[in-house]
Amino acid sequence: MSRSPRQESLSDPVNSSELTITDVLTHAKPQTKQQATFQRLIRQIDEQRAQVVEWHTYSERYGQRVGSELMPLFAQLREKRIAMLHLLDTQFHQRNVIRGKQQRAKLCDIILNLAHELLLEQRDEEIVALYDKYSDLSYDDQAEIDKAISQDMVEELFGVRLDDDNADVSMEEMLAKAMRQRQEEEAKNKAGSGSRRRKSAKQAAAEEKRAAAKKEISQSVREIYRKLASSLHPDRASTDLTADEKTTLMQRVNQAYDRSDLLELLNIQLEIEQIDTNYLTNLPDERIEHYIQVLREQLAELKAELASLLMPYWKLVPYTQKIRPTHVDKAMDAEITRLEMDLRQADIDLIAFQDAKQLATFIKHYQVNDGFDEFDDGLQMLGDLLSSFSAPPPRRRKR
Repeated sequence: MSRSPRQESLSDPVNSSELTITDVLTHAKPQTKQQATFQRLIRQIDEQRAQVVEWHTYSERYGQRVGSELMPLFAQLREKRIAMLHLLDTQFHQRNVIRGKQQRAKLCDIILNLAHELLLEQRDEEIVALYDKYSDLSYDDQAEIDKAISQDMVEELFGVRLDDDNADVSMEEMLAKAMRQRQEEEAKNKAGSGSRRRKSAKQAAAEEKRAAAKKEISQSVREIYRKLASSLHPDRASTDLTADEKTTLMQRVNQAYDRSDLLELLNIQLEIEQIDTNYLTNLPDERIEHYIQVLREQLAELKAELASLLMPYWKLVPYTQKIRPTHVDKAMDAEITRLEMDLRQADIDLIAFQDAKQLATFIKHYQVNDGFDEFDDGLQMLGDLLSSFSAPPPRRRKR
């Protein structure tokens, strides 16, 4: 099966065997605060790139492990749980197996909970029929009521009105949707009030200054692009580069310029000896300030890309501050071990619960769900979601 090509990323490494900007500046002592910031940003971008590349590579291995190791175990466990559901249904109607109203009520609760868990994983009409058989309210009617209650709670919490097309939306998705809608409405209201409010002369001047600075920053990057394009033009004579090498380099230049990848453009300049160490360590203050702004934006994009890559793994290792692929591998190993233990226990229970006495003993010690577990889970999910959207603590000002 062929894979679609991955979209270009700021993390894509420099295809060069030559020294990079980072290599050149490793031993260069910054002479000014701006040079120190410039060098620090370049190091941070290289570090972020390395992490993004590492996680892109790991995601393929992770997907393979999920498909070949985890999913077969989940499928086997589901089959055994469905077999358990049918066994309990059979035992419920057997004579001299379940005695008394209390035992029957408990077994009914066990059957309903197991059926509900299986249906949350995947809808199965045969399981829906079994659920409806033991419930006063049909599964679909109960699901509609639960969804309406959840939607009312989320709407009241966030002060938004969600559309009614939430039939197949989970509680987590509904919370995220409400959060996004709230943020969009706040941004829209802020923009509207800003446009209606007349700007002061000071605000207008500051806005004009920011626009001019942004234009100058863009021109600084465009200037590098033009120099490279001029040097690599096919009609320009060169004793060092062949036509094919120029074409390859120009493709890299175009890709870097489209991504506003200043670091890659500088690396190419260094590679073709358009700039050197002396140039990098003696950049004019105005030019280096422009470069710093571009690099900050580039670093922010890389951090966002890395955060997006890490998102699927946080549930596996929620208490790890700096997550690494080894942490995910250990968590997956633990999950595989847990599933294998669950499978062995399921086999034991399937045999044991065929015996009326052993089933009666289990039912005797079973505690009926009071109905608050799911509500507590919903509150926990809400807390987790809100914390993920919360702003970081403010920095303390230096005195």
